Amino acid sequence: MIAKAETIEKIILPTPFLVGPVNVYLIKGELLTLVDTGPNSADTKEVLKQSLNKFGYSPKDIDQVILTHHHPDHVGLVEDLFSHARIVGHKKSDAWLRKDITFTTFIEKYFYEFFRKHHVPSQLIEKMVEANRQFLSYTGRKGLDIEVEEGDTIEGLPGWKVIETPGHAQSHISLFHEADKLLIGGDHIISHISSNAILEPPYSDDEERPHTLLQYREALQKCLDLKLRKVYSGHGEDIVDLQRLLEIRFKEHEEKAKRLKSIIPNEGISSFELCKLYFPHIYQKQPMLTMSEIIGHLDLLESRGEITTLTRKGLIFYIKN
Repeated sequence: MIAKAETIEKIILPTPFLVGPVNVYLIKGELLTLVDTGPNSADTKEVLKQSLNKFGYSPKDIDQVILTHHHPDHVGLVEDLFSHARIVGHKKSDAWLRKDITFTTFIEKYFYEFFRKHHVPSQLIEKMVEANRQFLSYTGRKGLDIEVEEGDTIEGLPGWKVIETPGHAQSHISLFHEADKLLIGGDHIISHISSNAILEPPYSDDEERPHTLLQYREALQKCLDLKLRKVYSGHGEDIVDLQRLLEIRFKEHEEKAKRLKSIIPNEGISSFELCKLYFPHIYQKQPMLTMSEIIGHLDLLESRGEITTLTRKGLIFYIKN
């Protein structure tokens, strides 16, 4: 007999970030499970405590916390409120959660070199590195107790299994309940905004840079193929018509790629110069998000043979084929 989904309760928490409130989910299964925690801020902590209390629980009653991905608005209270609980997530979350100094140093060094090759000014690179440090201040230092990957089941949650949904984050997983066609999707699918496929470095020496938008599109298609009845999102409303939403998302990707290609001059251009042309009013305020958008869509064009990259004097340029 296939297990039916247990009771799922949505808890909406405030965050200090531009994305606004974050949704976390309480699952009353064999083990009392919380999916994501919100950031480590006083307001978030208080609202989460009050919300759990409304359902008759306190943080100490949570048996396990499952993390959809490592971003601070989803993992911040792991150490502060749930140090007693079992923490479950993708292995690529662990170094972020622990703030491993070797890992964070590697990330900063990688982005300095990467963005320099893409012609980004030093002051903007510094701004991106500092923003990442600031985001990490909203997390603790407790790492994973259990690492999961594609197809894994999780103790205490019969009927649910893990699917990997990278793109927005390399560590991103979603929870799929096959019998009821439900997905707890974190930031992978959001109804009111397009989830940004954020640039990340490779996680080992034998990996190339992740092509995050290509990953994201593949993972969206994977979810579409599941014929889901409902997606519980990390932000905003539940999604009940995934087909229609993803048609919009895929169309947006195509339109952005087409527009981007149209402004590439014949002699070629750097991704940062494209970023300034495409996002003239916000590239200085949101350099990581805008550069992630530009490079992601350039990766998409290159994967189709529509553009080519070349290196001149240590800098990367893009030309139309």
